[in-house]
Amino acid sequence: MRKIIAITTLFLISLSSIAWAEDYPIPDTGQNICYDNSTAISCPSPGEPFYGQDAQYLCNLRSYTKLDENGNELPDNGIGWVMVRDNVTGLIWEMKNNNSYDIHDKDKTYKWLDLQDDGMDVQEDFIAVLNTPPGFGGFTDWRLPTVQELSSIVDSGITYPPNIEGPTIDLSYFSPTKPSAYWTSNNYAPDGWNAHIVWFSSGTVDETIKFVNCYVRAVRGEQSSNNFVDNGDGTVSDLATGLLWQQASAPETYIWEKALSYCENLSLAGYDDWRLPNRNELQSIVDYFTSSPSIDTTFFPDTNGQYLSSTTDAKEPEYAWHVSFSSNSVGSYYKSRDYWRVRAVRAGQCELLDTSTTTTVTSTTTTVLDTCPTESIYGEHSEEVELLRYVRDNVLSQAPTGQEIISLYYQWSPMIVKAMEEDEGFKEEVKEMIDGVLELITEAE
Repeated sequence: MRKIIAITTLFLISLSSIAWAEDYPIPDTGQNICYDNSTAISCPSPGEPFYGQDAQYLCNLRSYTKLDENGNELPDNGIGWVMVRDNVTGLIWEMKNNNSYDIHDKDKTYKWLDLQDDGMDVQEDFIAVLNTPPGFGGFTDWRLPTVQELSSIVDSGITYPPNIEGPTIDLSYFSPTKPSAYWTSNNYAPDGWNAHIVWFSSGTVDETIKFVNCYVRAVRGEQSSNNFVDNGDGTVSDLATGLLWQQASAPETYIWEKALSYCENLSLAGYDDWRLPNRNELQSIVDYFTSSPSIDTTFFPDTNGQYLSSTTDAKEPEYAWHVSFSSNSVGSYYKSRDYWRVRAVRAGQCELLDTSTTTTVTSTTTTVLDTCPTESIYGEHSEEVELLRYVRDNVLSQAPTGQEIISLYYQWSPMIVKAMEEDEGFKEEVKEMIDGVLELITEAE
């Protein structure tokens, strides 16, 4: 049994590595408190008002590691770190300091575009200096972060006492950070004079003219990109993030409470575990290279206006975060307004908070598919499929590890099948892999 489980595990790992060559998990927002329309509350149970909000779904929990000047890991309580690795995204962030003579000084600001050539150009006078060999930390691929990357380190759970403005970021790792605007690499699509900024005083995303001075934090690592697949059943898969989206917008506009309820009660494409996306997830489908709407309309043709997230603005709990696909911005406004548009999401590496025990249980449900990769290749009643079914029912299902493998297989299958339909070369790779697994299983029996 152990040998067959090991063989099957190897197969699934190999299969997933081909199907998701570009894997960009979305970090949790950091929000862990539930709210109603104005104040913090005990997290509601299923069927109760305000059930299904951000704090009740724990998605890719935040995890950071401090790094020294040579890229070596330091303990959480270590000192002298100069870089931070986001263990969810794999991105490595530049640290700031309080040394006014250092390029990493927290108080230094730059222009996105320096027409006056006064030595304050973010690319020439900051990024280029970081990448001068041997490079900061020994790396020469530092760059400005994209909007989504910089937003991913905003902590939506942080609050400060009234009249105190503090940075919305985890200061255990990112201290010092100014509660102000930081540049991103993204132009503001409607014109050529503005670029996007992220405000670490609030978490808001908007734009400003390129000739003003803003703060900056460099990053290195592979940039994310969507990999959408139209599943033909009213849903769109993003193979990059692992999220499954409702293709059409909800038929009405909603207040926040009703938006949560609509998504929690949605049944679509055979799934009933839909939810309102958090602000990071919703922002992940923004296309910052277009505008009005700033989304790929090939896959989401009816998108326009402001879409509501499940994330409360912790500084002003009567507000919820929304993403505007008209202005390419992220802001917050009254939950009680009934003009918010809605698009549901499901899947992702999320856990559902069990409010009865304050523990977590997995929210992913196993769905038996009418079509799976092996059936698509060999036929529903072929010898190959029957052998794999036998292994599933009589070997894998008898052990906890095997049960996890079965669950993962059914979770991945829809996107694998869709990818095989669109790419014959990929289908041949999958077949060769399964043929090898079948041979190993036969030898192991």
